[in-house]
Amino acid sequence: MTKHWNKCSLLVAVLSVAAITKPSLHDFSNILRDSGPILQRDPSRALFFQGRGIKLVEQSKFEAAATEFRRASAFDPGNVNVIVNLSYCLDRLGRHDQAITELERAEKIAPNVPMLYVNWGNSLINLKRYEEALIQLHKAVDLDSSNVLVRVNLAAAYTNLGRHKEALSELEKASEIDPKNVTVHFNMAIILANTGESDKAIAEYERVIELDPKNLSAYYNCAALCEKLGNIDCAIRKIEAAVEAAPDNAQLAEILRRLKEAKSKRPQPSIP
Repeated sequence: MTKHWNKCSLLVAVLSVAAITKPSLHDFSNILRDSGPILQRDPSRALFFQGRGIKLVEQSKFEAAATEFRRASAFDPGNVNVIVNLSYCLDRLGRHDQAITELERAEKIAPNVPMLYVNWGNSLINLKRYEEALIQLHKAVDLDSSNVLVRVNLAAAYTNLGRHKEALSELEKASEIDPKNVTVHFNMAIILANTGESDKAIAEYERVIELDPKNLSAYYNCAALCEKLGNIDCAIRKIEAAVEAAPDNAQLAEILRRLKEAKSKRPQPSIP
């Protein structure tokens, strides 16, 4: 294989913020908009700061969002969704242990919230504590067996433990729940590629491309597998399709040039 390919590795799914209704501004005309003395529980104020936090998460401003979620939690300490969102921000900031501490607090309040355990498992995966992650993620499955994100993260934990068969089983279950989930098919392709099932992996990458024609990683990985199998024409076709999807990508253009150069140097079959 040529040197321009990178080794594939399983992507741990990025967790999304727990679903919360965004507050409308007219509900908060008398609310203190900055920090102030907290005299008693006030769910309305909590919702206001919660809404600000969600907007900041959408802008990837996780430090500022964490501050807003802390304010919301101070006004409504029993709101588990706020705590889950705070833990999400801390995890994105690389403060995984702090995220887990917040989730431990949430569990004491409401131990029946699936996203609590999904985020907990994700933080443990980021800390490379995979066996512990399985424990939390199985709690999430017990609460909501139809949660695709739980299955994806279970697959990530199993893969990091070298338990590829179990990882694929989780992704197959996720695919049954949501057949058009790009992350599910992409991760299936990665596991299949890493376990030597290249043909099946290529089929999964092609499924990803069908669902998400601008997924450059799928084109790239698929082309790498095609070349590994000795099918340089297939590799070229995949990179040509990637260049069509992203014509300004200089890296793809360079890979295509190298592939065509490699093809031109291959000995041609003699004509009898």
